[in-house]
Amino acid sequence: MATSMIRAASHLVLATGDVPAITRFVAEAFGLTPAFENDMFSEFVLPSRFRIAFFKPVGPSAQSFDETASRRAGAVGLTVQDVDATFARLDTMHGAFAHHLSGPPKEHPWGEKSFLLTDPDGNRWEITQASSSDGLLVDR
Repeated sequence: MATSMIRAASHLVLATGDVPAITRFVAEAFGLTPAFENDMFSEFVLPSRFRIAFFKPVGPSAQSFDETASRRAGAVGLTVQDVDATFARLDTMHGAFAHHLSGPPKEHPWGEKSFLLTDPDGNRWEITQASSSDGLLVDR
């Protein structure tokens, strides 16, 4: 077997048309404080040190990123401490933010419990509670 050149996933960068709005949503939805924020860029640093950043593409970056592009091709997985509490929190936010929840968390045969969230920008997130002590998904 070949040795992998990848050591870890370190960050996620998502284009948006409204950095302050998506920053408010993520902060409220997950109880996070941005490590940095202004009108053009914000960044959250998770306890695992994984970074999630949002930016408004302008200038040369607008040639590579499109904030209006379809986000339906995939989902980003986030592991939370309590998936039921996170679902309940997001469910109460419907009047303040235009987001969608797939339905209450479901138990999966491989030991995880999750639901899908579509944020106000259309990004899809699988919100998961894993059975491992470090919050990472269990090897199957």
